[in-house]
Parts: sequence; structure tokens; C-alpha cells
Amino acid sequence: MYVLTHWAICRWLRWRPHSKVINILWFGFLPVYLLIFFALRDHCPALAVNLSHVDGVINLLNGLFINVMLLIGYTDFFFGIERGLSLRVMIEILRSPRQRMTMAEIQKVYTYDYILEKRLGQIVKMNCGVKEGDAIRLTPKGSRVAAMTRFIRKIFNIEQVI
Repeated sequence: MYVLTHWAICRWLRWRPHSKVINILWFGFLPVYLLIFFALRDHCPALAVNLSHVDGVINLLNGLFINVMLLIGYTDFFFGIERGLSLRVMIEILRSPRQRMTMAEIQKVYTYDYILEKRLGQIVKMNCGVKEGDAIRLTPKGSRVAAMTRFIRKIFNIEQVI
């Protein structure tokens, strides 16, 4: 139901930004999960749990945890499809008459300036940075995101490519 509702919103209502739509929908569907959990608990003997016992509470929290993990996975999938430059280039190659493109042909569709402007625009749009003349300065939110990302990259030993 969640994915179908999100699809309908994207298809016909064109709400923006998508991240808010995904989060609002998830919070809207959270009571649906709880209603289904309690309905199954009362009407399906195999899933019956008693919330006055620890195992019943663990079952409820386990379901909520799975629900959060599904949200994270779906969000990653959706934004990979929506914003993934590699996927966009692959679609352009597929749509080309010969189903192959030279680097010059790709650069006509996706210029370096276009890519950079789009990425920097997203930083400003997400309130992670502010434009000050020709410069971009990180906001406190942007500094936290960058520090967290740098820490995770360090943990996983991900190289910085320039």
C-alpha cells in the first residue's frame, strides 16, 4: 500500500520535495502497521502476542525496526533511481539510435557545468549550504552531514577521489 500510494502521488500529484513525501507517507502508514499488528494479534492465533509480556513488546518493536529498515531501503532505491547520474547516462545510451554513445555525445546531454550546478543546487536546497556570492558555505546541518559522512568513509576506508 505504501509504495502504491507513493507511486500515485509521484504520478499524478507531483508533490515536491520527494524526501518529505516519503517521510510523511511513512509516518502516515505507521498507524496502519500498528492496526494490522493488533488486528493480527487478536484474529490470527499463530501471531497472537501479549504486550504485557516482554516477548510481545519485542515482537512489536521488531516489526517497527523492520518497518524502519524498509523505509531506509526504499528511500535509497527511490533516490538512486531519481538522482542517479550513472543510471541517467545508461538510459540515454539505451535511448540513442545505436544504443551506444561517444563521450562527446554524452557530454552534450550532461555537461560538467550541468552536473556541478545540479549537485551544488541540491546542497543549497537541502539546507546543507548557503550561497554567498560566488561561494557556498556549509550550514550547521551541512557541517554535521559532512562530518558524519567523512567519519563513515574513514571507518570503511573509502578513498577520496578527486
